[in-house]
Amino acid sequence: MKTFFFDSIYNTQEFALTQLSSEPVFVTSFSQEKGKGTSNRTWLNADQSLACSFALFDEHINIPHTLIPLVAGTTFTKVLKEIDLTLKWPNDIIFNQKKVGGILVEKVENKICIGMGVNYFWENPPVPNAGSIFKTYQNQEMIKDDAKNWAEQIEATLKNNNFDLNEYKSRLQTIGKLVEYPEGRGWAEDVNTDGSLRIKTVDEKIINLTSPLITEVN
Repeated sequence: MKTFFFDSIYNTQEFALTQLSSEPVFVTSFSQEKGKGTSNRTWLNADQSLACSFALFDEHINIPHTLIPLVAGTTFTKVLKEIDLTLKWPNDIIFNQKKVGGILVEKVENKICIGMGVNYFWENPPVPNAGSIFKTYQNQEMIKDDAKNWAEQIEATLKNNNFDLNEYKSRLQTIGKLVEYPEGRGWAEDVNTDGSLRIKTVDEKIINLTSPLITEVN
């Protein structure tokens, strides 16, 4: 794995994809000038952020691509196993009912780039549902170690096809909740083996949701 560390960068995803050649590329930065969130949302820098991207070729991935966001989120909860982090399907990292991180997976030709942004410390988030993991600044070398540990575990999981979906579901807060999605609303019943969310709609139909555009109602 070829690794890059920056204090600030324009965008970790773009840099990782441009540097990918013979071996996987991992990029870590504490700040992004133009970070990207899901659905083309702008990524905001917290007082102390971690932004990282892991890029590799499609041929080195031995699990369904739809599971990659689930792998990435689960892996970070294992890296910070002493913290009671939970997950919102499919790509949000939650702490104390606030979003503290997110996963963004992009495919460009035969390249896959897995991005993660995490708020380590944020004194006054301008977004109501945003938060941070810690209440004070953390050692930056520790954050780098967390990031590298995350990337190494993801690389092993994608190559060895040893993702445990039950481990993901044990951290998932979405199951059992009423959720809204662009076409309607329903109750989240389970996560299928392909990573889609099984929904029982308000008119009692079963659908399998793949779009990440959901809002938890309760």
